[in-house]
Amino acid sequence: MAEVKHWSFPPEGIKSPAPRAVAVSPSGNVFVIDTAARVIVFDNEGKLLRQWKMPEFGLGNPQGVAVFRDGRVVVADTHYSRLVFFDAEGKELGRLGSFGKETGQFIYPISLVQDDAENFYVGEYGDHDRVQKFAKDGRFLLEFGSFGTEPGQFQRPSGMVWREGKVFVADAFNNRIQVFGDDGPFLGILGDEKSPVELHYPYDLVVDFRGTYEPSFLLVEYGGNCVTRLSLTGRLLGRWGTEGSGVGQLVTPWRLGIHPQTGSVLVMDTGNRRIVELKSK
Repeated sequence: MAEVKHWSFPPEGIKSPAPRAVAVSPSGNVFVIDTAARVIVFDNEGKLLRQWKMPEFGLGNPQGVAVFRDGRVVVADTHYSRLVFFDAEGKELGRLGSFGKETGQFIYPISLVQDDAENFYVGEYGDHDRVQKFAKDGRFLLEFGSFGTEPGQFQRPSGMVWREGKVFVADAFNNRIQVFGDDGPFLGILGDEKSPVELHYPYDLVVDFRGTYEPSFLLVEYGGNCVTRLSLTGRLLGRWGTEGSGVGQLVTPWRLGIHPQTGSVLVMDTGNRRIVELKSK
């Protein structure tokens, strides 16, 4: 069982924005992207530390965020077809990408992950769904995937994990987790082909190393309104949450993260406009 805590989410004037994406820094600060195009920073107890707006937001709001090993906060500025790099205080450091289908360009970038060599991977959608890999300095290295429903293709690659030379991609609209080598080859679909786990729009996933059990995946299912635990081979281990606005309930959750210091799972409960913290008892 989990202890449930709800973090208060700051309004913007008379508006009540909703959280969409989250990344936790090694120091324990929690960076949240919301539907008002803000980057909001909390401490590990949910206390608001600071916030800043994206440079532009008239076309739409960002949908992804990561904290890189060198401390840079990187936002997938989705509707502006680019990445925007900040320091931890909100100073803009640079941008990468423009609208297009060529290498180094994006349609709608949505997900980000970094590997142990500090290369990073960007998932994008918009009828040109793919993952691009870049070096730490932003040099394009390779790409994999395309739009579609066949193995190795994507419909909205909305969340990613890098682990031991593999990239695990939450292929949201195809209701599956796909696995690629980090040098590009398609390796398979996570799970047992004879009895696959049924997923409903998996939007994000993380690797959970907490506790004494074996490492596993935690997913948020946007359509299932739940947090799902899978083994690293794709076997269903459990689910938490039902649809609704009460304690233990979620509505269209977008992303999740694990706090490295407290061990809490932070769920972006977007439809309820709140952050849900799950603490293991």
